[in-house]
Order: sequence, then structure tokens, then C-alpha cells
Amino acid sequence: MRPLVRSIQPLLRSQRYHRYHTMTKGANRSTTIGFIGLGRMGFEMALNLFTKSIVAHQTGGASGTSTTTTVDSPGNSGGSGAGNMGAYAKTTINSKADFPPAFVVCDVNVDAMQTIVKKMHEKFPEYEVVVAKDPSEVIALSSTVVTMLPSSPQVQSVYLNAPNAIVPALSKLAQGEPTLVIDSTTLDIDVARDVAQKVEQAGAMMVDAPVSGGVAGARAGTLSFMVGGPQPSITLAQPYLTLMGARSIHCGPSGSGLAAKICNNMILGVQQIAVAEGMLLGQRMGLKPDVLAGVLNSSTGRCWSSEVNNPVPDALTNSSAPCTREYEGGFATALMLKDMNLALHAARTVTSPLILGTTAKDVYENVAKQSSLAQKDFSVVYQVLKVAAEAQTTKPPSGDQGSQR
Repeated sequence: MRPLVRSIQPLLRSQRYHRYHTMTKGANRSTTIGFIGLGRMGFEMALNLFTKSIVAHQTGGASGTSTTTTVDSPGNSGGSGAGNMGAYAKTTINSKADFPPAFVVCDVNVDAMQTIVKKMHEKFPEYEVVVAKDPSEVIALSSTVVTMLPSSPQVQSVYLNAPNAIVPALSKLAQGEPTLVIDSTTLDIDVARDVAQKVEQAGAMMVDAPVSGGVAGARAGTLSFMVGGPQPSITLAQPYLTLMGARSIHCGPSGSGLAAKICNNMILGVQQIAVAEGMLLGQRMGLKPDVLAGVLNSSTGRCWSSEVNNPVPDALTNSSAPCTREYEGGFATALMLKDMNLALHAARTVTSPLILGTTAKDVYENVAKQSSLAQKDFSVVYQVLKVAAEAQTTKPPSGDQGSQR
């Protein structure tokens, strides 16, 4: 994996970059939102965040886009304790401020950056989208920064280790320059807590906010955020999470959101295999896929993997599940394998048994070894099981071939 802060000189030389790179006098750091990491999920999250921020600014928050979110929290979810950043958040999201919102993007994928700039410019030509050359420039230009990266190594690089990383850039800000950082990456809890500590030591506020809902949820703005961090930081992040999702759950201190996400995805990974096995077994016993899916989804076997992400084409009516497009899109098998490994690492750390989790990890590992399947939705495990079953069927029976005459 190449580091996020690799050189993007071709972009720097392009007319498109220079067109959007320099902030105009109408922009202000306090009302500028940065987004680092424009993968499948990040791109859709950023597009929602930027678009809905503009709508909220234009309507003073009284638009069809709600600026409140459901927050389940062990503490007070009011607006106290956020200081200057709280005022900035309210100014950016909820009112027609003196300074309009502006936006900054940063990613190794030049096409993704140019696409989001083009989309935003076509829809909102009067608002700025700036392409930053590295994470430090995002920090210099933005008071609120969201990151959505592949995993732990990229987070360590972007935040700590790269020459133009986030934490050193925070340390260079003028005293009193408030910054909120929201990381939605699914990564190792210990790494996340170390990064959060260093971000806070550099004078910023940070929450971990991994998501559930997949690419479809990111596109629709219906994600659920599992959030970890101090209550003032949670309160501050809430308006921004609202623009990208439907629900935020405060799980506890830093790292708690990740703990919840890792447990959720481990359960999901096991469920998807069980649904694949059950759907295959039923068909081999003569059941039609739609009939079996109907039974499961009105019985105790019902779950997201059977009702929404059913792996069998034609099992669901009017389905847009990945199986209907040859398992393209959705949540990549390689990412599910990453999350299963995170669960196993966490289980070893706290000595908690993962019997089915370990088996599921081995299954996804075998699927991901096939390069053609690693980036397909993890429900493609059904196809792997189906091929294995068909191979078993075509094998000649062992033993005495004449004994059954």
C-alpha cells in the first residue's frame, strides 16, 4: 500500500489543481471542512458531508436535511464544554454565517479528487472545493477534518509518521486555533488510542467514529456511527456525523467506537457465511431461493445478511444486493478479512474465545487468496461454497463401484 502522502506532482501541474487549490478571500478556516481518504465509502461520505453542509448553510439549518441526529450516550449530549470549536461547528452547519463553508480533499487517487471537485462545482459553483497536496495542508486550511483510511498502517502514516502528517501540522498551528478530527477508519484499537492521545497533546479534539451501513448507506446518508471519545468532542462532532449518517452511538472513551465496530463486523462475517451455507443447502434439497429467503426473513434466521445482503441472485424481490451485479461494489472480502483479523487480535489481547470467528477468518482468507474475488463483496463466499459443492457432486464415488448393483 503506497502512503497517502505520496507525491502528486502531475496533479500539482494540472490546470484543474491550480483552479481549486488557492482559497479565495471568502473562505475561512473556521468554516472549512477537510476530508482525507476518498475510497468507496469515503467518497460517498464526503459528498454527503459537503452537499448537506451547503444546504444547511443556505437554509440556516431549516432545510429538508436534518441537522440533528440520534445520539445514544452515557453522558450529556448538550452543547456545553466545546468552547470556541462549538461556536464554529454551529456557525458552519446551522446558520447563514459570514463565511460560507468551504471544503478540502486529499487522497492518493487523483481521479477521485477531481471527480468530487467536478461534482461539487457543477452543483454548487459558488462554493469552493480545494485539492490539498498532503494532510498537513488539509490541517492548515480546515478546522474540521474527517479521515476514512484503509487500516492501521495508513492511519499511522497520515497522522504520525509521514513528513507532512497531521499531528506535526497541528503543532504548527497558531495557539488557540481550534481543530476537530473525526476518524472513521476501522483499525487496531491500540493504534487508534495512541493516535488520539497524540492529536490531543497537539491541541486538537478527536473522536473515533467507524461506521456501519456499507457503501449503499454512505451514499444514502443512512450510516450508523459508533463513536468513542470525550463527551465534549462527541458533542462537537455530532452535527458533522448527522450530515453523513442517521444515527450516532456514543460507546465510551477513545477506542470504544472501534471496539463496538470490531464486534459488529465479526458477527456480520460469521452471519454471512451461515446464510450462504443455509441458502446453498436449501437449494440442494430442492427449495427455490426466493421461497427459502422468504422463510428466513419471516423467521428466527432473519438477519441483515439474509434480508439485505442475500448472496443468491433472485432470492429477493427488487434487490440491489451485490450478488445481482456479480458481487461488485459492497464491502470487499479483503476488508472483511482485515476486520476478522482485528477481532482475533483483540480477542487474544483480552483472552476471549472466538471459535466461530476463527473459522470465519479462515474462510475469508481462502476466498481472498483468489485475486479475482478479494475486492468483490464478501457475500461472494456463497459462490465459493457453491463451486466446492458442485465439485464434490462430480467426484466419482469412492470404494467398491460394484457393491451397489
